Amino acid sequence: MNYKSYCHLSQDIKEHLPKIQSLNFDLIVGLPRSGLTPANMLALYLNIHCTDLISLINNSELKTGSTRKSKNQYLKYPQNAQKILLVDDSIAKGDSIKADMALIPTYLHSKITTCAIYSSLKQRNDVDFFLEYLPSPRVFEWNIFHHPILTTACLDIDGVLCIDPTEEQTNDAEKYIEFILNAQPLFIPSRKVYALVTSRSEKYREQTEIWLKKYKVEYEYLIMQDLPGKEGGQKQISHAKHKALFYQKSSAELFIESDYKQSIEINHITKKPVFCAASNQIINNGFYNLKHEAVTSLKERLASFIPRGIKNQIKKLY
Repeated sequence: MNYKSYCHLSQDIKEHLPKIQSLNFDLIVGLPRSGLTPANMLALYLNIHCTDLISLINNSELKTGSTRKSKNQYLKYPQNAQKILLVDDSIAKGDSIKADMALIPTYLHSKITTCAIYSSLKQRNDVDFFLEYLPSPRVFEWNIFHHPILTTACLDIDGVLCIDPTEEQTNDAEKYIEFILNAQPLFIPSRKVYALVTSRSEKYREQTEIWLKKYKVEYEYLIMQDLPGKEGGQKQISHAKHKALFYQKSSAELFIESDYKQSIEINHITKKPVFCAASNQIINNGFYNLKHEAVTSLKERLASFIPRGIKNQIKKLY
């Protein structure tokens, strides 16, 4: 399964900035809803105006902040732009861009260049250009809780659907029940989920089901377990094994877990992909999709321990 986070999105856009700069666009238009984020990223990097599809169609006045002026200050209305880049986050069949273009007045079509950040095909003629080839199956950080993959996915509850309980709530039965019934929601899926697999005790099933019904979370199975009180690090391992055993035997294709250590353990046991909601990465067969900034930070930290004299000698060798 291919996966892209917001961090990957930003990095992929920056790698293609020279090409986009050379095309001299004076307006970026983001397609609703997923195209708005890359459109804004591009506009900020290029320091030009950005707007949405409806504002382009209605020719609504362009707005800017007070802290920075765009390099094309003369542009007051989107339809006065000379070169417009129409952006979506991804393209598969091409139906969305085609439908959106049909909404735009035809006299503007000659000014418009269409672009998708990610394409499921290596070559295509239904978009003017795309930045990266990303074949299916694929999922993004911004759509994972609304993606069809949820119908074949297992989800943790605490730290995914709702916030984690505090230690005080976990260790006090009354406070824990109060937490389960009134936990603040976090990521509520918009599709029916294959299974909710939680380390909550079976005795809290009724309260858990009340909360799930309250927030309209649909699911096929609710898998719970019985465990004694906190047991430190060993509890995390037993929780991960509980989740992994169900995931391994099931037909599920993805597990969404809140805890990084448990994510690694579940993947290690099942050899099936795990999305860690805390670190926004897919962990699959021991290979972790580290964030670009994390890798850069690690390199910088390691380099800081090397004496300057040795650094100079290394530079001479290369």
